Amino acid sequence: MLLLSACGGSSGNAGGSGGSSDDVLSLALENTLPGWDWRKQISAGHVGLEWRPVYDTLLRTRTDGTVVPNAAEKYSYNEDKTVLTLKMRAGMKFTDGAPVDARAAKFSLEGFRDGGGADSLRLAGVKVHVVDDLTLTLTLPAPNPALISYLGGSCGQLVSPASLDSPTLATKPIGSGPYVLNTRATVTGSKFVFNRNPDYWNPDDFPYDKVEFLVMADETAQLNALSTGQIDGAEISLGSIERAKSTGLRVDSFPNVWSGLFFLDRAGTKIPALGDVRVRKAINMVFDRSAIAEGIWNGNGVANSQTYGPISPAFQKDLVDHYPYDIKAAQRLMKEAGYADGFSITLPEVDHYNDEYSAIAVQQLAKLNIRAEVVSVPRQESISRILGGEFPMFVYKMPVNPEAEQVSNVLGPKGAFNPYHSEDPELNKLLAKWTVADGDQAAKVYQEINRFLVEKAWFAPFGNPDLPWAFNGSTTISGTLGTTPPLYAFK
Repeated sequence: MLLLSACGGSSGNAGGSGGSSDDVLSLALENTLPGWDWRKQISAGHVGLEWRPVYDTLLRTRTDGTVVPNAAEKYSYNEDKTVLTLKMRAGMKFTDGAPVDARAAKFSLEGFRDGGGADSLRLAGVKVHVVDDLTLTLTLPAPNPALISYLGGSCGQLVSPASLDSPTLATKPIGSGPYVLNTRATVTGSKFVFNRNPDYWNPDDFPYDKVEFLVMADETAQLNALSTGQIDGAEISLGSIERAKSTGLRVDSFPNVWSGLFFLDRAGTKIPALGDVRVRKAINMVFDRSAIAEGIWNGNGVANSQTYGPISPAFQKDLVDHYPYDIKAAQRLMKEAGYADGFSITLPEVDHYNDEYSAIAVQQLAKLNIRAEVVSVPRQESISRILGGEFPMFVYKMPVNPEAEQVSNVLGPKGAFNPYHSEDPELNKLLAKWTVADGDQAAKVYQEINRFLVEKAWFAPFGNPDLPWAFNGSTTISGTLGTTPPLYAFK
């Protein structure tokens, strides 16, 4: 495995305040952290960005999906990829003065694994052993290509062992990241302020002396804040791209997500009809993907019957139009499956995340006599309620990459986004091949997995919409990880 060093940026100068200063990065985010307990943090969405200033990670997952060293300066697997050895950098310290060493890493990993958070299953069965002051090993119950990517996210957070006994764990984190939470300037639930950590080992990758996150659920408020220079950047909806450009804002788009219907109950545990592949195929056929790409995405995306878009090695051109828009054929499939009368289902609607699909989902599902009721779910509750299995089917926006992480998280029987633990013997064989595949062979296995997902209708994708971010000045990002840019990507 190639061990790479992180890329460098230019270091900030004297500190400033507000979005107008080159030394301050100010971003609008749509939701807020529930607290600073590292065991409860997740990598998904904007909350995956909010903890990163204070909690450094063992490894770093780049925006192109590759994994490189970070707080662990070296990493390597044994021959059968069941033991991962990590070598920590010497001399690092937490903000309480404690050393960032192998024992602290073990504490952090085991606390996260056993902490009951939404991402904790990603470390299920992983055993951590301290070899010496700076070396530790992670022993896996079975090979998992996603593990190193996970260690660049929530699973790889490093926290001081004093955190567990700290009475202020929920409000004052003790990490070793590039920034320190400014508790005086921070307003819980509405504003986070971080000052540069003068002792951070890699300051060049974080050019800002100060980082601010302003919680703004309303997109109009975000655009107004951008236009007036109150903030430097924000993720916006596809429908707001032209509005943003008309006010002089710069918009950068990233095509690494998919949108569509996500089936969880593929075995028909709660909704028996969803256990029939003919029903899932019928649902695929009642959505006009091209119309969605033009009418909802305003041409900022591509229609696609597969979750993987053109940027992914799993993408296959012949699968783009696998499910034609054919309502009569879809109705025949429902009748053949014995569900001509359809069924009732509840769909969650999350503001500024999937609400643009509610009307078309209800309208088109009704053509199959599927009676969909939309219920509003607060953004901060959406992940926990979905991962809790409350909704057998929902419309969502999901990352395409990193591919290994998505396969493990979404398709694995114990994956966080597979709360119904769906399995299929054919897919299990493909997953077994995936765990030991490398290079060109890995790309081939991803394509085989992709074909299975399409042909067995595990999802009903609309396609791959762009993911737009708007900026009011010279701030740029090198890309996103899933749906959110990592902090190091901002320059």
